[in-house]
Amino acid sequence: MRHIHISDYRGHQAVRELLALAADPADEAALQALFDHCQQLQVLVEFSPGNEPIALAAYALHDEYSLRVEYLAVREKFQHQGLGSALMLRLQQEHQRSIWATTDADAVDFYRALGCVVTTSATDPRWPANPRFLCTLPFLPLLSGQPETDPAYEAVDGQLLRGLVKIVPPKPQWPADFTTIHAALSTALGSTALAIEHTGSTSVPGLPAKSLIDVALLVPDADDESSYVPQLRAAGLVFWHREPGWYKHRMFKPSPDAGLADANIHIFSAGSPEFLRMLLFRDHLRTHPADREAYAAIKYRAAAQLAASDADAGLMMDYNRIKEPFILELHQRIFGG
Repeated sequence: MRHIHISDYRGHQAVRELLALAADPADEAALQALFDHCQQLQVLVEFSPGNEPIALAAYALHDEYSLRVEYLAVREKFQHQGLGSALMLRLQQEHQRSIWATTDADAVDFYRALGCVVTTSATDPRWPANPRFLCTLPFLPLLSGQPETDPAYEAVDGQLLRGLVKIVPPKPQWPADFTTIHAALSTALGSTALAIEHTGSTSVPGLPAKSLIDVALLVPDADDESSYVPQLRAAGLVFWHREPGWYKHRMFKPSPDAGLADANIHIFSAGSPEFLRMLLFRDHLRTHPADREAYAAIKYRAAAQLAASDADAGLMMDYNRIKEPFILELHQRIFGG
């Protein structure tokens, strides 16, 4: 297994076959354009004992937390031998990052078996008829820690949230509230919205919560505000604050006249450790009743403690700090560390 310069293999039949399997180019011109594009990527290839390319991964380092696999293919007579998995695991070992890719439905089972977190994704303009999925292989050491840099909190059009934290029993409308928000975000952003997920306590059946919908929205690069901020504002969302030092986090909230439920819409870049933590924490609580009940007790206790000390002037971040030891301990059990 070694890296190659794709330009050295432009006329190589095995590499042509691999790229055709990966992207299904329409004709020779499209295949040559694919070779041109791959010159901007890193390419890792598995070779047969006879030094013939038999599997290929073309990828780019996305940021300090992840890399993006654009094309992955194994020649047909070598499939079902674990070569695709071996390429992915080699990339993770080499770069110590999470790996993400968008794919059609026919490859989802491969990524899920590898251990990827799978979410629905926006349609790719290159293949408008195909449902797409975002598949992310977590690098668990990144999930068990937090950035040591200053989050660099900056209020934009919002402010620090204060108030009396009210924990209420689960409400049947919460899933429908999320569905409406999902539709609004999807319409506003199109293919820029790589994933839109219901997170937080309202996403866990049976868990009491603040009556506020938490949404995790992935875009290619959350620092590139020009790619999503104008569209979200036009859809009636308020750019509440940014925290570029904390996984490039931005947060939006629906304006009072947007026709949406109260929500915190958290924006991260694809491959973000915090996005993965949110989903894995949610899924753990959905399937572990004892931890769900313990978390519910912590939430009630945190709300009561904050009410006793600050009444209706409590900061939401202080409520979160009271819950933090429980959450971190559960993170350690889920992710290790």
